[in-house]
Amino acid sequence: MKLLFIHGAGGSSSKWRKMAEHFNGVSFESIDLPGHGSNQEVIAESVEDYAKRLSDTITEDVIVVGHSMGGMVGIELAAINPHVKGLVLAASFYELPVHPKIIGQLEMGQFPEFLFLASYSKATDESLMTEEKAELDQTPVTIALNDFKACDQYKNGKTTISQLAVPILALYGDEDKLLPPNAQTEIANANKNVQLEVISGAGHYVQLEKPKQFAQQIEAFCDQVKKAVNVK
Repeated sequence: MKLLFIHGAGGSSSKWRKMAEHFNGVSFESIDLPGHGSNQEVIAESVEDYAKRLSDTITEDVIVVGHSMGGMVGIELAAINPHVKGLVLAASFYELPVHPKIIGQLEMGQFPEFLFLASYSKATDESLMTEEKAELDQTPVTIALNDFKACDQYKNGKTTISQLAVPILALYGDEDKLLPPNAQTEIANANKNVQLEVISGAGHYVQLEKPKQFAQQIEAFCDQVKKAVNVK
């Protein structure tokens, strides 16, 4: 069963670039959402629209791994596509409100420096921060603005996730400053199928900051899902 990696707001499949070296024999695909990375399709303006458009391309059983906004897309995907057999919310939640100050700066064509710095643990390797800043500088601010608005406007997540019947792994960094402060408690109560795991020393980009530990958690969850659906 394949893993399907979905990046977050303003990102691309590059956010999963450290995964290949940490997976042994696990099939996975990292996609670019419409209007991101190498995907030249027209960008979607809502979480639900991203999910609907991506759903049309999923024709075999998968475990969806969504980072931040990608996790919310995953919630919607799991609700509408029976091929989704498991869901990983990586540094994600069923709602991600965005402060008006952030929207305002993006509308002025500037990605907030404080937001970039707050996205990572203080102990994050300097070379990774340099890579991430270079990637951010190459991404049009209009894409981030579109996605942050989509996050802010997504209000159906709590109801939708409560109705999911698939296994769910909520995988967080213990130094994540971007999620709501009550996210861990609330996600654990959102659905009886939620398993919560926290990785020490990681911020919001847990898959880049602690790729080995992240991959280990994903592999263990993948084994659980395969057993649940009786797939080798």
